[in-house]
Amino acid sequence: MIIFVFITLILLWLFQVVFLEDFYSSIKRKSLDDVVNSIESSISETDTKGLNSLEVKNKILRTATDNNVIAVIADYEKKIYYDNSDLRQRNFLEEFIKTAEFEYLYLSAKESIGEPQYLSMKNSELLQITTARGSNLIGNITSFPIENNLNNGESLIFVNMITNQNEDIITLMVMMELTPVNTTVETLRVQLFYVTALMLVLASILAIVISHKIAKPIEKITKVAKTLGKERYVSNLSSPIKEVGELNDTLYFVDRELEKIEGIRRELMANISHDLRTPLTMIQGYSEVMRDIPGENNKDNIQVVIDESQRLQSLVNDILELSRLEEQKYRMRVEKYCLTDSLKDIVARYQSMLYSKGYSMKFTYEHDVYVEADELKMSQVIYNLLNNAVTYTGEDKIIEIKQKVVGKYVRIEIIDTGEGIAEDKILEIWERYYKIDSKHRRAQIGSGIGLSIVKSIIEQHKGFVGVSSSNKGSTFWFEIKCVICSE
Repeated sequence: MIIFVFITLILLWLFQVVFLEDFYSSIKRKSLDDVVNSIESSISETDTKGLNSLEVKNKILRTATDNNVIAVIADYEKKIYYDNSDLRQRNFLEEFIKTAEFEYLYLSAKESIGEPQYLSMKNSELLQITTARGSNLIGNITSFPIENNLNNGESLIFVNMITNQNEDIITLMVMMELTPVNTTVETLRVQLFYVTALMLVLASILAIVISHKIAKPIEKITKVAKTLGKERYVSNLSSPIKEVGELNDTLYFVDRELEKIEGIRRELMANISHDLRTPLTMIQGYSEVMRDIPGENNKDNIQVVIDESQRLQSLVNDILELSRLEEQKYRMRVEKYCLTDSLKDIVARYQSMLYSKGYSMKFTYEHDVYVEADELKMSQVIYNLLNNAVTYTGEDKIIEIKQKVVGKYVRIEIIDTGEGIAEDKILEIWERYYKIDSKHRRAQIGSGIGLSIVKSIIEQHKGFVGVSSSNKGSTFWFEIKCVICSE
């Protein structure tokens, strides 16, 4: 804040005091050029006789008067056709025309018809002559033999030779008086001194207020934010600044999310431990039985050990698989294939495997659908959704699979007849090891983190997943783009 005020004040001093005279001179020079161009246009558009007409004289007079300049129009030999000077100005001009300096400008203008010649003077001091030959080309002459007593400031004198409609050469001289700006500069200097003092005082007060209202709360928030994850963040900071309040609310939200993630992490570790401990306990128990009891080293007990080992391996593989998917380390092998045929095969295998346990699976579809996807990963999606349905379906053990075409997408629905899912729990159902109730239920088939894997695979295929549920039964679905739908 203080730095901004300092820069602003420095710019004000530079433009309003230090460079004011330079800016003023530059603007007046531009104004003189505009006046000259207007008068030159009037001269070049008329003939020599017309220069004495009242219409042309009034037009030139109006231009000169409106812009507060003295205009003199003469022929090639300095015979004056027109001038708008008063007696005092005319006496000065008559004396000036006789000087060597004017003669120099006049001769330079003769040699370079159409090229403007400028002379700048202050009182009787010569400041600069600019001609077609260059600037300050009059040697060491620095003063006039006459005194410029028209004003106390600088004067700009313009001389040029112009051809009119008769191809006659007309001499144009225009003089503009520059009002002294010393008094203005001094006035601005005094004003800026008080403005500077006032601005510095106000900036200091404002800096203190900002420090109290913004910097201190932010400093407090920063200090507390460093403890996030170590202790609970309490949102008790009030601030009239909207942004500070929003920052405080955001940190409070982050703290609650971190707390939720920590809870999920602990729950995840407990659930994984449960699923690891169960097969390990069974493997250990059956192994000890076969070791200690004669005759128990039979085919059935060995098969139990093998099944539990495979379940354990499946859990570890799924955890590693989910990690690779979430980190996008797995490269999808996308190809076009018939999703409908793949579904038929998977459902048939499941039906064959679970038929003896009383499960019934029904697959309905209207057309064969082709998609561009990783067939292996899409099969994994379907297996995991079927595993979930088998685990949570109702006592009737009925599972229904539907294939629908919705616009450019194919939608696969897997429907069970279980207890259903509360509406406020649906969004969290895709979390790892998310539990609808307080009891973790071990998956009958698979690892128990299948839904998380489903979500990761479908999202990498730029598809969508979802679940709808009422008081009884749930419908898990996913959608991906289809490329061919054959009837």
